[in-house]
Amino acid sequence: MTFRLVLTVALLSPGQIASQAAARPAPDTVRMRLLWEIAPGTSPIADSLGELSGLAVDRAGNVYISDFSAYKIWVFDQTGRPQRWIGRKGKGPGEFEAPTGLGIGPDGRLYVRDIDRVSRFTLDPATNRLTRYESSFRNPAMSDWRSMRTSRFDSAGRMYYPAFNRIDRSRSTGHFYRYNLRGELLDSILVPSFPDAPMSTASFRTGPHGGRMLMGLNHAPFAPLPVWEVTPRGTLITGTGTTYLLEERDAQGRLLRTYRRELTSDRIPVREREESLAALQARLDSVPVPLERVEGMPPSVRRRELPSVFPAYMAVYSGEDGSVWVRRWPVGDTRRTIFDVFAADGRLIAVVTLPRAIAVEPPPRLRLDDVVAIGIDPETGANLVFSFARSKP
Repeated sequence: MTFRLVLTVALLSPGQIASQAAARPAPDTVRMRLLWEIAPGTSPIADSLGELSGLAVDRAGNVYISDFSAYKIWVFDQTGRPQRWIGRKGKGPGEFEAPTGLGIGPDGRLYVRDIDRVSRFTLDPATNRLTRYESSFRNPAMSDWRSMRTSRFDSAGRMYYPAFNRIDRSRSTGHFYRYNLRGELLDSILVPSFPDAPMSTASFRTGPHGGRMLMGLNHAPFAPLPVWEVTPRGTLITGTGTTYLLEERDAQGRLLRTYRRELTSDRIPVREREESLAALQARLDSVPVPLERVEGMPPSVRRRELPSVFPAYMAVYSGEDGSVWVRRWPVGDTRRTIFDVFAADGRLIAVVTLPRAIAVEPPPRLRLDDVVAIGIDPETGANLVFSFARSKP
């Protein structure tokens, strides 16, 4: 069974917005400090990290990081010290071909997605970490095995498996398949198409049955992108990115609540916009065929048109407690990360600032007291691991 969600916009009148804003207390400002990091010069294991694809934190604070290129799960304790890793390249029990999408289930076990299966790890009494292979179950057919989205779980114990590897997203964006903890496929939730959503990649045909993908040419820099996320309530949050409005719907598509802020759009700094335009021009100049032959390239890219203001937000994530974390663009300081944090009832409760820029994917582990995230070195492109803690007043 597939549940289909239909996007509608529930707008409030200006008077309603003003009265609600006046009734809401100002959100807390939460500034976090860097607790530890896995980066060159700070950890001997940093140079061994490859393409990091997933992140999870267990109840004891141990951190698990999946690595596409190393075929393993790196393990760190709550202070950032490296522990014995999980796995190696292969198809046997406890081995990986492309591990990703880590998640801690309600049963306390670690779930790892791979090309054709999901592996489950349980507590090893010798180490008190989730490093002992227990079992596995099969992925859905044509699974989105490269997805770095976290394997989410709802309060009913269902696992949400992302499937968004379609090129043409004009009809639907993709699915979240729902499994029980025994690995039985139950149903799926359809994420609908979004107005003006880009195709997943631009490409051109090289023959009757072949083609070549062109990364970075399916979307103009700074143009709004749709976002979506599932919550522990088994609901779906979506937003187009054009205005600060996100909607939460149940599995039948009924609108439950909205998340919004009335913020003035921030202008993109001239230098940042010019650098992005130059990078786009370089990619266009490298295309080996006339641009008219390229499919999936929006007119704005072909015309080298970039927005003058930042989108309403960058991404949306679900917190462990059901809170909703909306990532904003860090205007004026790209070295930091800013979140608006909403309670499950739609109230804005905090604005959280991290002193480092983190990756959009894999999703971070988010709590108001601490955050663990993947970072990207701006000079080398290498993956980093950050742990943040709430600063004392």
